[in-house]
Amino acid sequence: MSVQTTSGIDTARLFDHTAFVELHATLLDLLDNQAPEAEIDAQLQRLQHHLQQQFAAEEQAMQASNFHATAAHKKHHDHALDKLAQRIAQWQQLHDRRSLLDYAENELAEWFVSHVNIRDFVTAKHLSLPQQAGNEQPSSH
Repeated sequence: MSVQTTSGIDTARLFDHTAFVELHATLLDLLDNQAPEAEIDAQLQRLQHHLQQQFAAEEQAMQASNFHATAAHKKHHDHALDKLAQRIAQWQQLHDRRSLLDYAENELAEWFVSHVNIRDFVTAKHLSLPQQAGNEQPSSH
């Protein structure tokens, strides 16, 4: 018998951050290996697009389940996207590899670990809860 969750969302899939880890690692490799600026530009765009899509999916799931901390979680997403956009703009103006590498290795990596371990953990736990008795569908037995 399967348990109907509050959201009906596959939380393991929703919070699978493998794509971010791979995009981030590729960005670090490009910076470490002195890749052409155009390759770094493209990787930054892929990373930004992925995060926008990931965050939108998480926010949709939180809203659908009436998660009490949706606004705070979204604020955390918005801050990360704003900071990434600022760093992309700075990169496009200055092409300062050291500054971008420092951001990617430190601030972005630390934000990601903290976000996953706190915000995403709590959200996934909420989304995985069984439905309340009043929300259950009648059995067809």
